[in-house]
Parts: sequence; structure tokens; C-alpha cells
Amino acid sequence: MGTTNKNWLVHFKGNETLALRFDDQIESHLRTGRRILTPFLDETQQEVLKKVAGNRITLSFFGGYENAERKRALIGGENDFEIVQLSAKWSSFDRITHSDCMGALYNCGCKSDHFGDILVNENEVIVFVCQSIAEYVMDHCTQIKRSRIVFHEDDRKIEKSVNIERFHKIVTTLRLDSLVSACTNLSRAKAQHLVRAKSVKVNHICLEDCAYLCNNGSILSIRGYGRFLFEGVVKETKNQKYVVSLGKYK
Repeated sequence: MGTTNKNWLVHFKGNETLALRFDDQIESHLRTGRRILTPFLDETQQEVLKKVAGNRITLSFFGGYENAERKRALIGGENDFEIVQLSAKWSSFDRITHSDCMGALYNCGCKSDHFGDILVNENEVIVFVCQSIAEYVMDHCTQIKRSRIVFHEDDRKIEKSVNIERFHKIVTTLRLDSLVSACTNLSRAKAQHLVRAKSVKVNHICLEDCAYLCNNGSILSIRGYGRFLFEGVVKETKNQKYVVSLGKYK
């Protein structure tokens, strides 16, 4: 890739600026060997980075616990992602949501890429933050809605299971529109409308090409319908259709 020929950006429609930034970081690492640790990236940003990197470098991702959605990426160096796990509790009588906790972090001056996943369980919140702001959060994020809180470092091992409800469908092709139709129980025409309306992501990247052929293990995010896993073809029928294994994330 590099800085002279930008034709490769055609593969990153809608994410050109992000792809260029990642390419600059990778080129810098290749020139200097300097370790690069990104802020927290959402799933789309992670996929863009993987595609930009290709096989030029080795990437590592971690979000503070297994199955995290938001993660930091490490280019070169040891696997120290500089992530701190913080937790806080509030009165069991208060009903506090994920959005409330995120709002509290924003209100105390935190930027979105400085914190990762936020896990809310009954009267407790667990948040993963960059090491550089952990002390700041503990000092300044002292209230969520009307509840006073005290964040502290938490070294408990967090486990988050992934629940997928699997099912089989018969499709005529492995095109994106066909699989969207199978996942949503919509007609092929309505599935095509969803794709063209930028309502479908494949592996966290928005695609508008109805004819795109999906690979085994592809994750389809369909606005208004949820997230699905295309596991692969189970068998081919006598009339040349496919029985495919799909799963819906619960």
C-alpha cells in the first residue's frame, strides 16, 4: 500500500480516512520498528485495520477479557495492552443502564476511544479503560445519574458467554442478498433493499453489493433484525440448492 498509490482505498468505501491512518501507522512501524498501541477500536475499525495490515505485520487484539467487542490493537512489542478493569456499585434501588454509564464517562471528559466495553450487572458496572486514564476516571467519575459511585481497580476474571441460536435454511446461492433473506425471512427483493440501503454489514463492514459471496464464518449484522453467523454449507440438494447453517446471536 504505502503513500504513493491510493487505488487500494477503493476497497474501503466509507472508511477511507480510517484506512489511510492505519496504513500510516503500519508504514511507520515497518520503518522504525516502533511498537504501536491503538486506542480502543470498535468492531468495524478492527476489521478495517486487519484488511489494511494484510500479511505485512502481525496484529494482536485484546479488550480486557475474552469475547470483548471493543479492543485495542498492538503492532509489535510484548502483549501489554495497558488496559485497566474498573468497577463500581450503586444503590440496588436505582435502575442504571449501559447508556447511563457511558454518559457518565463522557460527562467527566473521557473520549470514546479511551474506554472499551461497559458491562452492567444489576447494581454494578465494570468498564475497561486505557491505563493512562484509569486514575483520572477513579478521581472524576463519581456519579451515574443520581447515584454516587466510587470506581476502583478490579482484578476479577470476567467471563462473557456468546449465545447463538442455530438453524438451517435452504438457499439457491451464497450471495449476500440470499443469506439476508434467509436470516430475516424476507423476500429476496426486500433483502436487496436492505443491502442497498446500507443496512447490512458483513464482518462489521457495510456492504452494498447484493452479489457479494459470503465465506464460512461470516458475521452478518442486519439493522432491525440482529446479528447472524453464516457457518457454512451443510449439504447440496438434488436440485442444486444449498442447505446452510446459520446462527442468531442472542
